[in-house]
Amino acid sequence: MPATLTYLLGTHPCVSETFIQREIDALRRRGWTIDVASLRGESALTKPARATAHPSVGALAAAAMRHALPLIFHLPRLPFQLLRHLPQTAALVQRIRATRSAGIHAHFAHLPADIALLAARHTGVRFTCSVHAWDVFAQPPAAIRRRLQTAAAVCACSRAAVDAVRAAGIDAQRIHLIRHGLPLTEYAFAPAPARETRQILAVGRLEPKKGFDLLIAACARLRGAHFSCEIIGEGSERRRLEQLIAIHKLAEIVSLRGAAAPDEVCAAMRTADVLVLPSRRLASGDRDGMANVLIEAMALGTPVITTTAGAAGEVVRDGVNGQLVPPENTEALAAAIGALLDDPATRLRLARAARKIVEDEFDEEHTIAQLEAVLLRPVFFS
Repeated sequence: MPATLTYLLGTHPCVSETFIQREIDALRRRGWTIDVASLRGESALTKPARATAHPSVGALAAAAMRHALPLIFHLPRLPFQLLRHLPQTAALVQRIRATRSAGIHAHFAHLPADIALLAARHTGVRFTCSVHAWDVFAQPPAAIRRRLQTAAAVCACSRAAVDAVRAAGIDAQRIHLIRHGLPLTEYAFAPAPARETRQILAVGRLEPKKGFDLLIAACARLRGAHFSCEIIGEGSERRRLEQLIAIHKLAEIVSLRGAAAPDEVCAAMRTADVLVLPSRRLASGDRDGMANVLIEAMALGTPVITTTAGAAGEVVRDGVNGQLVPPENTEALAAAIGALLDDPATRLRLARAARKIVEDEFDEEHTIAQLEAVLLRPVFFS
């Protein structure tokens, strides 16, 4: 029978991580009591009240140093980060005891996992962790191994993430491939009708690994092809992307919309002719995992073009249910976009095949049942 479970997140709510809120909502519908705690945001942990019993900060500090010091050469800032978050760790311990939580589920094998395992050791409950992309692709294997070696289970949203965790030395039997599901009744299949002026859409954080600079360069190659391009998202690359738009004289074609609510993103996808995610792999190893924006577009009937840099190739099959191009190849990207914009029949064929694979692999009813089965395994509560 479902029990109380503590979810520990980095930030909550987070517009770019709506898949986590969907996961929490789905578990609650299945009878779970989910206590959401985060390091920042509306559900942020605060210092324990003085009037109530709380764990010894000294004991937690000693545990934090025992955890962090073996990683000092890989992550020199980790001891200071854990000491700075000691009040939040103490608050988490207090909440686990007050709610009689059966365990902690952390999202991202980074600081949330560090704090979750410290709180789990202090309270005697087990913890599990969901891993995604940068937290396993761009972290030292030693850090991944130390953060996850006592986890009862590790949930990964892509086979690439599964492989990264396994390569770090985590027992394969504790690693589970569980996709981020979609409530498909809310994502009705409705491909956009063919129009004279076509719409290119891109959605994601304006960060280097998303490759939106490559999309702008591709749009410069396609100038005069009767299209517009909208990029939804915010991030550190905004100023640079604005400069590129100005350099290429694309102000009337390419727009940076900024961040948007999930329903606004869905509305934009429904009217777009193609969604483009020109991901790249960074020198650090960071790259996209299974980008949720691709799955959402494929569910709605918007054809997708992306690169082979991340884990998209696990789902997007070139020429079958989408198009894959090499990363960092502006010419190939522009050619793929131009060809798809000019071919409504191919767009519809790809969209129909894409919807089928989403129904087969990303139906939330199936993925949440997989997650629930992992959380209900006896080892989790023993």
